[in-house]
Amino acid sequence: MRTFWLPDRGSAESFWEHEWSKHGTCINTLSPSCYGDDYNEGDEVVDFFTRAVEVFKTLDTYKALAAAGITPSHDRTYDADEIQAALSTISGGAVILGCRRGALNQAWYSFNVKGSVQNGQFVGVEPAGSGHGTCPRRGIKYLPKN
Repeated sequence: MRTFWLPDRGSAESFWEHEWSKHGTCINTLSPSCYGDDYNEGDEVVDFFTRAVEVFKTLDTYKALAAAGITPSHDRTYDADEIQAALSTISGGAVILGCRRGALNQAWYSFNVKGSVQNGQFVGVEPAGSGHGTCPRRGIKYLPKN
């Protein structure tokens, strides 16, 4: 977790508590009752974060963008459609793009799960809502990291 899922501000523990509370607690296959007699307190939390990191490792956003010729720059800008096309190659579905002050800073991938979260197959789907999120359709900056 300390390698793959850190916040850009605040403490890691507060961030992870938020992620569990907002996303993990609503997944029915993580309900302690689904574990039967093999349940140990906290198994569902470990399974949620383990699976989230496993899925994250399959979504190399930086590599997918680079393969499409989309590289960090202070001068060049990109269109949302070309960023979408690059990222859909790794997700199997459209991606919601997040921008801050016109610069790409997030990508939200959407999946349905065949089976349980713990061991099911994640299938890319079209996201609910706008696929362009908070980014403009044109002129998106993709800035180098400081």
